[in-house]
Formats: sequence, structure tokens, C-alpha cells
Amino acid sequence: MKHYGQTCAIARALDVIGERWSLLLVRELTLGPRRYRDLATGLPGIPSNVLAARLKDLQAAGVITQRTLPAPTDVTVYELTDAGRALQPALKELLDWGLRYAPEPSLDAAAQPGWGLLGAAGRPAALPDGQTCELRVGPEVFYLGSDAGTLTVRRGPAPDGDAVVTMSADTLFSLLTGQMTVTGAVRHGTAGGDTEIARRALEPLAAALAKPAPAM
Repeated sequence: MKHYGQTCAIARALDVIGERWSLLLVRELTLGPRRYRDLATGLPGIPSNVLAARLKDLQAAGVITQRTLPAPTDVTVYELTDAGRALQPALKELLDWGLRYAPEPSLDAAAQPGWGLLGAAGRPAALPDGQTCELRVGPEVFYLGSDAGTLTVRRGPAPDGDAVVTMSADTLFSLLTGQMTVTGAVRHGTAGGDTEIARRALEPLAAALAKPAPAM
């Protein structure tokens, strides 16, 4: 990795996570551990040798770690360390900055449900602690819960969840961008279990990726 050779803490941070793809690797692990092939899928366009190099660099820097899930899975996954999780507020600030100031994506730009849900994570949630919802978007599954009144999002199922919502990726992005209401999203998908819990779980997603109004 290249280094700036400066005592500035910002420069030293960029020595670790400033290489192309590094922060996006952290983004991919924000919602939970992922296999190598999942990371390759979540980072369309990254060359295999670059992915391997970034994983090696970030492990050496103590940002991510590697472990094998217990039997019967026996699958090797990558996950964030405490240092990696400490980058999440910075990613949230970058997400907000991108919504406000970055150019609009091109029509052929890649889009994935997990990226959109990052914009909803941490928003105020009326979902009581302990009540959860499983959100299914195509082949992907997400856990929606709450922690101290804010939405928690993780990859994977919600075991013994109170509700299950299934919707298409198009419906999810329409909800996230404010083009569709929670009621409309539920109507276009399916909801099982406690529908009131389902609605409460989806409320923080509404317009989570809408472009903020210009400051007056």
C-alpha cells in the first residue's frame, strides 16, 4: 500500500483505508460476515487479484478478520473487527454526503438491496425492542430489528421473527427513494405474521435514500 508519509491522523487513516475498493469492502461487511464469493458479487467490477490484495491489506491493518463458521457449515467468512466497526459512522456520513452532493447514478449503474438498506440503518424506529421482521428481497434475506429506538439491519434471517415481508428489488428501491409508501410496498409484496410489526419495521426505510431538500 502507498503511504502519504504525514503525521496527520486523516492521512494515516487514508494510509489504511484510502486505497480504491477498501471502504467499499468495509461497506460490504457492515451488515454482517460474508464469504469471498459474496464479496466479489457485492463489488461488481473488482478484479479478483485486487479483491484478494485488499482483503490481505485490511486484515494486516486489523480492520477485518477471517474465521470459519462452525459445523455443519464449515464456511470461511470475513467480518469487521472493532476497528472496522468503528468506521461505520464515517460511512454513514459519506452516505449522507453522497445523497446531498454526489451526482445522480447513471441508468446502468449497479444496485443491490443491501446498499440501499444501509441508508435506513440507524434511523428512528417504532419497533419495540425484541420484535423483529425478516425482509426478503429476491434471493437476499435481511433481519430488521431495533436497538434503543433505532433500526438495526443485518444480513440473514430473523429466527422466530414476528413478521416476514417479501418484495421485489424495484419495490424496495421505490420505498427507499420515497416513490412508494410503506402501504404501497406491502401491497406490492407479501406480508406474513404480525402485519403491524411488518409496517413498523418498514417505516424507517421510507424515503431513506431520498435526496435532501436544499438548505435554505
